[in-house]
Amino acid sequence: MTKQNVASRLLDDVSTAFKFNAADSEISQKLILYEQTGEAIKYFDAHQDELSDYAYWFFLSTLWVSYTGFSDLNVWKRLFSSRRPNKSISIMKPSELKALALMPKKLAAFRVHRKNETDWIAYTLSLETAKRFAAERGVTHIDVYEIKKRDITGLFLRRGENEVILVDKKLARHINTLQVKQGED
Repeated sequence: MTKQNVASRLLDDVSTAFKFNAADSEISQKLILYEQTGEAIKYFDAHQDELSDYAYWFFLSTLWVSYTGFSDLNVWKRLFSSRRPNKSISIMKPSELKALALMPKKLAAFRVHRKNETDWIAYTLSLETAKRFAAERGVTHIDVYEIKKRDITGLFLRRGENEVILVDKKLARHINTLQVKQGED
């Protein structure tokens, strides 16, 4: 595939809410300096009021996909809970929106909890991904939840994880715990 074809395909997966905005562009350039660090979400939070609605949602989802380690989960929850317009068409790429629309009303979602974890917002829809996380974290079980599609804030396919954000964990119903042997595929 040529570079031009790749670029064309990427542009086909941009929200209809996107409009060039100089202020958004300036902030995005500064966000790039903090990419893959906990400082990115802090900078975003400090400058969110200067962003267009599209940039707010797109940058927030991109920051989540890029790096969430060692950052305050309550900040993420507050930001993902914003009532700014165009949330679904801006937080997800058109391909993610389409994939979510094709899913059933109730979904099985998996969570590999870290030791002493009491709060979270992310789940994977892929058992294989959950098994990989269990191996990486040295965990011997995977919790299975039932979630309603309407409660999902976003579906992110960008890391190949089939990750969903559900800001309020009380909306997920625990249905099973799967035991995993270390080294099991």
